[in-house]
Amino acid sequence: MSKLELKIDGQTLWVDPGTIILDAALKAGVSIPTLCYIPNKAIEHPCGICVVEVEGKEELVQACSTLVEDGMVVASRSDRVIKARQQVLEQMLSRHYGDCIAPCSLTCPAGINIQGYLSRIARGEFIEALKLIKEKNPLPLSVGRVCPHFCETLCRRILVDECLSINHLKRFVADFAMDHKDTHVSPPPPSSGYKVAVIGGGPAGLSAAYYLALMGHEVTIFEAMPELGGMLRYGIPEFRLPKKVLNKEIEDILRAGVRPQTGKRLGVDFTIKSLKESGFEAVFLGIGAWQNQKLDVEGEELDGVLSGPEFLKSMGMGQMPSTGRRVAVIGGVDTAVDTARTCVRMGVDEVVVIYQRSMMEMPASHREVIEAEKEGVKFIFMTGLTKIKKEKDSLKLETVRMKLSTPDKKGKRWPIPDPGSEDTREADTVIVATGQFPDLSWMELQDEAVKPHVLSDGTIITGAQTFQTSEKGVFAGGDAVRGPKTVIRAINGGRKAAEAIQTYLSKKPLHRYKRQLNFTKGKKFEDLDLHNFENVPMRLGEKMPVRAPERRIRDFDEIELGFTEETALRESKRCLECGCAALSKCKLRKLSTEYEVRFRISSMLKRRKYEINSCHPFIVIDPNKCIFCQRCKNSCEYDALELTGTNFDNDGLPEQISLIINEKCVSCGACVDNCPAGGLSKKSITLPVDANEIKKVKTVCPFCGCGCVIELNIKGNSIVEVNADPEDAPNFGNLCVKGRFGTSFVSHPQRLKKPLIRKRGYFWEASWEDAISLIAQKFLEIRNNDPDGLAGLSSARCTNEENYLLQKFMRAVIGTNNVDHCARL
Repeated sequence: MSKLELKIDGQTLWVDPGTIILDAALKAGVSIPTLCYIPNKAIEHPCGICVVEVEGKEELVQACSTLVEDGMVVASRSDRVIKARQQVLEQMLSRHYGDCIAPCSLTCPAGINIQGYLSRIARGEFIEALKLIKEKNPLPLSVGRVCPHFCETLCRRILVDECLSINHLKRFVADFAMDHKDTHVSPPPPSSGYKVAVIGGGPAGLSAAYYLALMGHEVTIFEAMPELGGMLRYGIPEFRLPKKVLNKEIEDILRAGVRPQTGKRLGVDFTIKSLKESGFEAVFLGIGAWQNQKLDVEGEELDGVLSGPEFLKSMGMGQMPSTGRRVAVIGGVDTAVDTARTCVRMGVDEVVVIYQRSMMEMPASHREVIEAEKEGVKFIFMTGLTKIKKEKDSLKLETVRMKLSTPDKKGKRWPIPDPGSEDTREADTVIVATGQFPDLSWMELQDEAVKPHVLSDGTIITGAQTFQTSEKGVFAGGDAVRGPKTVIRAINGGRKAAEAIQTYLSKKPLHRYKRQLNFTKGKKFEDLDLHNFENVPMRLGEKMPVRAPERRIRDFDEIELGFTEETALRESKRCLECGCAALSKCKLRKLSTEYEVRFRISSMLKRRKYEINSCHPFIVIDPNKCIFCQRCKNSCEYDALELTGTNFDNDGLPEQISLIINEKCVSCGACVDNCPAGGLSKKSITLPVDANEIKKVKTVCPFCGCGCVIELNIKGNSIVEVNADPEDAPNFGNLCVKGRFGTSFVSHPQRLKKPLIRKRGYFWEASWEDAISLIAQKFLEIRNNDPDGLAGLSSARCTNEENYLLQKFMRAVIGTNNVDHCARL
C-alpha cells in the first residue's frame, strides 16, 4: 500500500494510511502533548490539548483522532495552537484542587524537600534524610540549632493541634549521623581543571565551596579570621552553637576537597586582582556583614560603649571583655539578644535591652527573646536612646519614649520621639547592636583593580540569576549582597552562586528560568478548607528538652539537648504529607509550566468537593485532583474503574465526578501509573520529588519466573516507586500487584543488612568473610555425610540471578535436588 506524504513543522515524512497525526509526529520526533490518549482506545471526552493546525482547515483538529491525509501540512506549535492549549490547561486547573509542593518546603529559603526528609525519618532512614537535606544545605548541624524555622510558620498541622518541630528533626538526623560517624561526605570527584577562590569562610562561603568542590573544581577558601565559620563561630554564642559541633561540620566540608587558608585578609594579604593573576578562573565574595551600624548619638565614642559584633567576636576567640555589673544593650536584632544572654552568663547583675519599636516589630527571633526573659534579661520597648554621658565610673543614658508616625508613601510607620517622656538610666557598659553592613575598605586600595558596583547601603550588586557582580568572573552572595539575614539564606545564596559559577566556567548559556506552577489548597491558613483535616486524629507535638534557666545561666553549655530516636520517630509521623505524592509524573503541572499558563489564584477551587478514598490497599483516590482525562479507565483491562461525570460544560469537563475502584481490581496499578494529575496515587510513595531528581534503573522483577522488566525510580538509596516501560518485552508495561507494589521489604526495619552469627544463644554482627566461611564449613560437614540432608529455599525478594545461582549451587555443588522457591509476599 502506498505511503502518505505529510509535512509537520517543516519536516516531510511518509506514513502508512490509517496513521493518526499524533503517531506520525512521534516518528518525526515532534512532541505533541496529550493527557487522555491511550493507544487503541476510544476516548469519549478528549482532553483537547493535542490540537494542531492543519493547512486548509478552519478549525484546529485533535491529533489523537485525526487521520493523516496525503499532502497534509501540520503546524503543532503555532501561536493559535499554543493559545488553545493554554486555554485547555486553564480550564483543567480551575477544577484541580491540591498542593504540588508542601507549604513548608515553599517557605524554606533553601527550598529543602522537607516533606521528603520527614518521611525518611518516619521510616527510620536517618542517613537518607540527611542526604536529602544536604542537597540544599551542607550545614545541618549548625542550621538545626540556629535557624528561625520559617517552614514551621506555615505547617498546617497547627490547624489540628501543633505545628511539627521541623528544625529539631533536621538537627536530630545531623546529630545522629555525627554520633554514628556517618555524615555522608562524598569523596572528591575527578578534577574539572578549574580553580575557584572563595573569599570568606562563613555560611555563604562554606556553602559555595562545598557545592563547587562536589562539581570537581579546585576550591580554596581565604578567611581573614584564625578559623573558618564566620558569624557561626564569631557571632553566635557557644550555648546556642557549640564550637565542637561547628568544627565537625566544617571538617566534613573540607573533606569534600576544599582547601582552607585562614588568617588571610582581602586587601591586606591579597587582592581579587592577585587571585586572578595566580590562576583562579572565578572568585566568590562571601565576606559577610561585619561592620556595626552607628547610632549617631552623642557619646557613642566614649569608653565603655562597645560594638555588639565585636563583643561576640571577642567571646568567640576566647576573650571575655570587662563589662561591670550593669549592661544596656541597644538594638533589636539577633546580635542584641545573643549579647544580652552572654552577659547574663558572664555574671552581670542587670542586663537590659532597649529597642525603639514594639516586640512584634523586633527583627530578632521571638523565641530567643522569650528564652532571654526566662534567664533574667529585661526588655524595654518603644524607647530610643538620645545621648550617652560619662559620670564618674558609669555611663548615663538619656532615653525617650517613642511612638509610631503616620504611614509614609510606602505605608511604613517610623518611630518618633514622644515629647515630655524623657528619662535617664545608668549602666557600666553600653553595647550597640543595631545592625551590620559589609566591610568594603579593600575597594579603596590602589592595588585593587577589581571593584564591583555597590548600593548605597554598602551591599554588593549582583545579577538575580547569575550572582555575578559588575566584574567578569567575580560572584557574590550571602550577607555581602542581601545585608545581614539568616544563616539559611546565606547558605542558599552560596549554593546558588556555586551553580552560577559552574555555568560560567563551563561556558554554557544561562538556563532560562521557567517558574514552576505550584498549585495550593490555600496560601494562608484562613484560605484552607478545614474539611481537609476532619479525619486527622489529634496528637500533640514533641517538645525539645532544654536545661532549666536557673542552671544554664551558670555556664556556656548548650541549652537544647536534642531529640532521642524515639522522639524523632513519633514527631515525624505527625506530618500531614501536604505535597503531592505524584509530583514526579504530574503531566498537568509539567505542561502548565511549559506553556507558561498564567493561572489566576482567584480562579482556583477554594473548597474540597469530594472525600479522599483510601480504602484500596495500595492506591489513594482523590477526585479533587481529577481532570477527567479518562486515562485510568481506558488503561484498565478488568473494568475495575468506574469513572463518570455529569453536567458537562462547553470544554467537555464535568461539573461533578465520580471515581470508584470496584471489586474487579487485581491491583496491577496500570490506572495509577497512567494518571497524569494525581487523582490516583500510590500509598507507598512518601517521597515527593521532581522528575529530574529521579534515577531510573531497569531490572527484572524477582517475584516469579515470568521475567518481567521493571523500572525502579530511585532517589538516593530509596525506591520511590516501581513501574514498567510499555516498549519492554515480555510484559510491555504490565505488572502484577507484587511487581508494582511489592518493594516495601527493601526498607523494612527488620531486613538483615549485615551477617549475624549465633554465639552462646545470641546473634552477633560478623564480617561477610567470617559468615561465609562458617556456612561453608557447616555445609561440608553435612554434605560429606548425606547431600540430601541439605535443602535450598530461595526468596522472591532476591533477584532472578541470585535465585538461579542458588539452585545451580544446590544441584552442581551440594548434589541434591532439594530446591524450592517462595513466590509469596
